[in-house]
Amino acid sequence: MDTLQLQGRLRMKPTINVCDGCCCGRVNKSNMAVPTTELKALWNEHNLAQHVNLRVTSCLGPCSRANVTLVSTSEGRTWLGGIASEDHYQTLVDWAQGVAEQGIHHPLPSSLDSLRFTPA
Repeated sequence: MDTLQLQGRLRMKPTINVCDGCCCGRVNKSNMAVPTTELKALWNEHNLAQHVNLRVTSCLGPCSRANVTLVSTSEGRTWLGGIASEDHYQTLVDWAQGVAEQGIHHPLPSSLDSLRFTPA
């Protein structure tokens, strides 16, 4: 687990797990393609890896909510599902930039609230 040393306490480095598995990103299943190449390029361009991990995974599990992302922070896990626009992915990039600038407690933007869900 990646951690950061902050004021003498260990804190979990935030991680964004982007599903690009059996359903997520599959346009033949009427899902938006997951822009993995673009996300990785933006992570490199903005040097975000030192502040927020970006992981592209095969299958996160809740396939009924295609285009799933799991955001893990020291505060807990946030599941996002049904991501249907590049703006949503850009919002995650913007959030990671906010973490880089303001620290690991920078909250996820409310514009992603409609995508939040709790897996069964």
